Amino acid sequence: MQQSMRLHYIDWLRVSAFAILILYHSSIAFFPDLSWLISSPERSAELSLVMMFPRVWRLALLFFVSGMGTWFAFRSETGLAFLRGRFTRLFLPLIFAMCVIIVPQVWYERLLDGSFDGSLMEFWVLNYFTEGRYPTGNFSWAHMWFVAYLLVMTVACYPVFLALVSPRMRAMTDRFERTARSPAIYLLVLLPLALNLALSPIFPRQTNLLYNDGAWFAAYASWFGLGFLIARHHQAVIGGIIGRRWLSAAVATVLTAILYRFAWVDEVHGIGGAHGGMNEVLYKTLSFTLAWCVILTAVGFAALYVNRPSKSLAWLNAKIFPLYIAHQTFVVMALYYVLPLDMPLMAKYALVVAVTTLGSLVFAVIAERLPAPYRTLVGLADKKTAQPAPATKRLVVAQTPGLDPWQAIATLAAEKRPIARAEN
Repeated sequence: MQQSMRLHYIDWLRVSAFAILILYHSSIAFFPDLSWLISSPERSAELSLVMMFPRVWRLALLFFVSGMGTWFAFRSETGLAFLRGRFTRLFLPLIFAMCVIIVPQVWYERLLDGSFDGSLMEFWVLNYFTEGRYPTGNFSWAHMWFVAYLLVMTVACYPVFLALVSPRMRAMTDRFERTARSPAIYLLVLLPLALNLALSPIFPRQTNLLYNDGAWFAAYASWFGLGFLIARHHQAVIGGIIGRRWLSAAVATVLTAILYRFAWVDEVHGIGGAHGGMNEVLYKTLSFTLAWCVILTAVGFAALYVNRPSKSLAWLNAKIFPLYIAHQTFVVMALYYVLPLDMPLMAKYALVVAVTTLGSLVFAVIAERLPAPYRTLVGLADKKTAQPAPATKRLVVAQTPGLDPWQAIATLAAEKRPIARAEN
């Protein structure tokens, strides 16, 4: 007997990653160790300490999940169709957001710092495009840097993707598969870590500006590439990832405790300088390893426990990209109006999260109802040509009669056997 399933857990990872992003972005204004677009006069070291944990792995997870999705898109499309699809899905929303959605963010910031006191329409028409590039000017891609990076690394990596599926590369991909199936999978963190460390002397600062951010772009592209490769070899490697999920969680827990004790607490309280005085190479080694272990933990548990269809998942997953496009504008708007209120700091934070979540969801619902071609401006395909999410590759799981499929997965994972074969 066989049970057909789809990789719904990747969609759960995507939705969860963006939920964490909303929680994180809503909290930055209250950090004592960071300055943001709008910052609260009241700061919370406790909130900053809590967010130190996702701060080191949230972007790695986002790029990793994006890499997984890119494999499924690459797998279903070839040649120019793939590049055209990626361009439509990423470039058009990037330009639309830079010209429309991000404008209120900068407007609220300029109102608060006193450099502008007119209406949003006046700022948009007369000031936003004409006074140079942010931060000295106004024109910005703000949080959409993530989309710009995805677009560039997708185009840059396309020849690599083609090479990886070539029969001539079979020996190399087989070596990757053997590595990813074994405990040596933890050593794959050396790719983003080594590239970041090697390029840091040339690009010492994390800027999110692409042209002068080579060290971090290389690290993000590595997480993206690892997601692509894990998705490509999913059938062979997922059993090992599931089987080692508790080991991954244990290593992540130990690394988190070390970073809190020797870096994060001191950093938040302004003691010892960057990373609480911890050596930069050591800090990056620990934090990159933590990020990789969190990714492996999330993949392992999600693949085992939430790889099942859900109406709420399908509803949320369809709205993730427009929600991402709009969310930071709602964060800044909420902060502008909530911070002056006479209420406890944590109540302000909760209100900012609520306004951002509700506003972003409303925007996404409206965006989903737009007619073509306007849907492409918010990263949605034409309803007539829309395809299932890339993460919905079908799997066929061997099942013993009378045995629940999730029990079958757990059994196979414990025996370190492949849990599924791909159904093309």
